[in-house]
Amino acid sequence: MNDENQTPPQSVLGRLGIAMGTIVIFAMASIMVSTIFTEMSAGKARAINVAGSLRMQSYLLASQLNQPGLTDDARRQLVMGSVREYEARLNDPTLLAGVQTELKPPITEAYRDIQQRWETHFKPLALAAVTDPAKRAQFVATVGGFVSRIDHMVKLLEQELEDKIQWLRLVQGVSLFVIVIVVLLTMYLMHTQVIIPLNDLLACARAVRKGNFQVRARHTQPDELGQLGAAFNTMVQDLSQMYANLEVRVEEKTEELARSNRSLELLYGTIRTLSERRVTRDALMHVLREVERVMDVTAGAICAYDPELRQGLLLAADPGDVGGRQPICPGSCEQCLGDGGLSIRETEAADGAHTVSVPLTDGGRNYGVMPLQLPPGRELAPWQLQLLEAVGRHIGAALAMSQRNEERHRLALFEERSVIARELHDSLAQSLTYLKIQVTRLQALLGKSAPAAQTGEVVGELKSGLNNAYRQLRELLTTFRLRIDGHGLNAALEETVREFTRHGNFAIRLDNRLLGIELASNEEIHVLQVIREALANVLHHARAASAEVSLERLENNRVRVRVDDDGAGIAEGQSPLHHFGLKIMHDRAHSLHGELTVERRETGGTRVELAFDPATPFGNIPALDEGSGA
Repeated sequence: MNDENQTPPQSVLGRLGIAMGTIVIFAMASIMVSTIFTEMSAGKARAINVAGSLRMQSYLLASQLNQPGLTDDARRQLVMGSVREYEARLNDPTLLAGVQTELKPPITEAYRDIQQRWETHFKPLALAAVTDPAKRAQFVATVGGFVSRIDHMVKLLEQELEDKIQWLRLVQGVSLFVIVIVVLLTMYLMHTQVIIPLNDLLACARAVRKGNFQVRARHTQPDELGQLGAAFNTMVQDLSQMYANLEVRVEEKTEELARSNRSLELLYGTIRTLSERRVTRDALMHVLREVERVMDVTAGAICAYDPELRQGLLLAADPGDVGGRQPICPGSCEQCLGDGGLSIRETEAADGAHTVSVPLTDGGRNYGVMPLQLPPGRELAPWQLQLLEAVGRHIGAALAMSQRNEERHRLALFEERSVIARELHDSLAQSLTYLKIQVTRLQALLGKSAPAAQTGEVVGELKSGLNNAYRQLRELLTTFRLRIDGHGLNAALEETVREFTRHGNFAIRLDNRLLGIELASNEEIHVLQVIREALANVLHHARAASAEVSLERLENNRVRVRVDDDGAGIAEGQSPLHHFGLKIMHDRAHSLHGELTVERRETGGTRVELAFDPATPFGNIPALDEGSGA
């Protein structure tokens, strides 16, 4: 059997059980004795009554024998009836049961003496006295002695009954006394072994609930409550140790959280500073001072490094309170960079000061170093080294991003210059070539002294060509301004629609379903120029009341651009200028590797349609169903 199931050697429950068992035993004994005495004494009272009635019956016989005025027969009948009654009472079962007892032999002897005297003397004398007066006198003389014998037997019966009652009183008194003593002992046991320990445990529990772990239960005897008190004391001791350890752990966690907060604050501040503004000297200086504040270092610097030139550039420096020690930047980049590995290295100066060199890396490339100077005897914890490494990666990423932005800016400038050159070549250069041809014709006509009509025609064509060249130049300038100021193709289209609506007497509706789809910059220029050329033809030649510009993506990811008008449509014998504008649009479509179609609409007017495959992939981008009208 396990120790948990064993009964304590001084069990309170066991002692309470013994006390209750004692009370029950004595109570049951008292009840049983009372029941037995009651059963034994049940016939004694009747036996005493019957025995007492024998005295009355004796005197009744004497009275009947001496009753005057009776005949002998009448007296005999009375006496015989009394004799039978006397014998019936003398032999009454109750009386026999009362006198036949082994505990009191004198009662039995007294009864037998009375019975013998009745049979041998008193009864014969009574029968003889019926007719003999002398016998009557003798009967009266002896009746007193006989009655005294009956009185003696009655006294013996009464004495026996009184003895039984005294025994019953004694047994009940002893039982009651024992029960009272046991009850008092039980109450004392309950008070000392149960109530006091329980109150002590409750007081200790209330104290522990208020945070007092120094209290201890006083009752630790080898009983149930004593074991409970010992267990409570052990529990409180364990709780005290646990709370002490918990306080230490809470302090450690608090310090760890504070470090984490400082680390997160530094990382967040570094990211925010380097992302919200350009990577300037002021931004890097702000980051450096935050690192010095969190790391509690005396001085620091941020240097960029060019691996090709093997030379560093000091971007930010805080000399701090270095006293007589060496400056933070030793002047030799190799001392800070070392082998250029992606690890934090500590270098120790002659005066005991430490310089922690944090590489500024991104994508496996080293963009510089951040040396931090520590006072003598100061060491950085592992979490501080990890934090510095993370800050170094963020600064390296910012420097890398700055370099990439500069490269993208240069590429954008190169691309913009290339687009400008291509646009000048595709439009204005061709117009100038056309003008050069017309000048050559004019020179030939003047050399031949041609008629004024022919030279005037050439001069008119020169004038129209110059106007067209000026128009194309203005459109190019407008296009480039729209690209710079208009935030994309849609804004440039809206500005173009407003421009031609303002210059012409027709309404233009814009339906751009390419919103959210980005085209390449040269594609946007070509699309915008084709639309402007088509709208210029509508303005100058179509005599239209309205026009519609629509852009959409087809199912095969081709881009389709349409310019519809309700004007006169394409007619025979168009002017060369008009053909020259169509030639420019065809050239732009060819540059996009697309097709340009110009056709007459069935409902009237002209449709200019451009279809091409864009260079930028956007196959998974759904086309917009709703366009924007202007």
